[in-house]
Amino acid sequence: MKTTADAHWRWQSAVPLTLPNLNDWLQDTGSLTARLRLHCKQFRVQLLSTREGVSLTPSQAHWLGETHAYCREVLLLCDEQPWIYASSLYSSAALEALPALGGLGQKALGELLFKHPQLVRSWFEFAQLTADESQQLVLQVHPHLPVSTSSLPWARRSVLATPEARVLVSELFCLPPALIRE
Repeated sequence: MKTTADAHWRWQSAVPLTLPNLNDWLQDTGSLTARLRLHCKQFRVQLLSTREGVSLTPSQAHWLGETHAYCREVLLLCDEQPWIYASSLYSSAALEALPALGGLGQKALGELLFKHPQLVRSWFEFAQLTADESQQLVLQVHPHLPVSTSSLPWARRSVLATPEARVLVSELFCLPPALIRE
């Protein structure tokens, strides 16, 4: 059964009690792409995979109103360092309404959706990965993803919606420690 890397993370609606700067990143409702661009000289999207027919967990299905979806997984890199792992799930109806979803390639999803004048973001859910989940993600996604057992990463997810389409976006934050402690 094909699922996403974040399918079984323990999502919660409570804001995590962590460093204030990390909370600021996790709760920012604006474009993550735009914010990342402010913190680096070179921003780049590395496409990891695109898949169709991904089986959704009941939780994911609740967000999208579907049982299967298209999935796009990327790394968002600042100055060639992976800062964010992101997964986007969307239905075939969303792809029909916004065909550009299927051809993003190395382009950022935020650059497509945040241009839409009627874009709405849902509330966030948060998850902190366990050591085992972090290790598994590194093995599945990218050997240089900076996650460690001493500072387990936090993730957030929300739906970005236009009147025509809904996209469930999950983002794992692997920000440099200095940025979190600023």
